[in-house]
Amino acid sequence: MAKKNMIIAMILSIIWSGLGLIYAGDMKKGIILAVLAVIFEILLYMVNQIFGLFVFIVWIYSLYATYKQVKAVNGE
Repeated sequence: MAKKNMIIAMILSIIWSGLGLIYAGDMKKGIILAVLAVIFEILLYMVNQIFGLFVFIVWIYSLYATYKQVKAVNGE
């Protein structure tokens, strides 16, 4: 697999959870995190603000997983 740019991957993860993982080649985990982010965003606005915490947790995990995946792809 071709080397991936860490900056691009992290910017994509900042924009939306899971996008950086998809860019780095982990489609399954990226799609799962993106869908979770959408579900928690909907619940945040329709049910209760506590789901904002879950959105934040998914976002932080997405950043961490993207960092680890890009490092693994690049052989670092």
